[in-house]
Amino acid sequence: MSMFKNKHLVTAAIVAPVLALIGYFGINALVGESPHAAEEGQSYQLVEMPSCRYSSGRCSLKNGDFELNLSTESPYGDRLLLLLKSEFPLDGVKVALIEHETDEKQPVDMQATGEQGLDWSLEIARPDPERSRLRLVASASGSLYFGDAAMKFTLQETR
Repeated sequence: MSMFKNKHLVTAAIVAPVLALIGYFGINALVGESPHAAEEGQSYQLVEMPSCRYSSGRCSLKNGDFELNLSTESPYGDRLLLLLKSEFPLDGVKVALIEHETDEKQPVDMQATGEQGLDWSLEIARPDPERSRLRLVASASGSLYFGDAAMKFTLQETR
C-alpha cells in the first residue's frame, strides 16, 4: 500500500506544518515583546554589532532603529579622532575609554561637528585595541542610550 493512498498520513502531512506555524506565531503574539517608541526620561542599552570586534574601521551600536556609527581617523602619532554619526539628532554624547572592567574614568563630552547634532567627534589617545573598551552615553529627545564597544575596530586594515 502506497503512503499517498493512506488518507490519514496525507492529512497529517498537510495539517502538521500548518499547526506548527499557528503555534509559533500564536505563542509569539501572546508572550513576545512588542517594539515600542522610546519614552522620555528612560534609558536604553545599545548592542555592540559584530563589526566592533574586528579590524573593520567601523563600529555600530544599535537598539531597534536607533543606531550610532563610530569610526576613527589618525590625524597624527599617538592620537585618534573618534567620529560618531547618528540618524537621529543627539543632544549630547559622553565617552570614556577604559582598559579594565573595574576602571572608573570620568566621561568626556564629544563635540558636535554639525548644526543638526548628527555628527560628533573627539580626539583621544590611541587605545590598546586588544584591551581597551569604549563606554558611551548619548542623549536624544530626553532619552539616554548607553553602550560599550571593543576598540579592535580602530585597527583598520587596508589591503
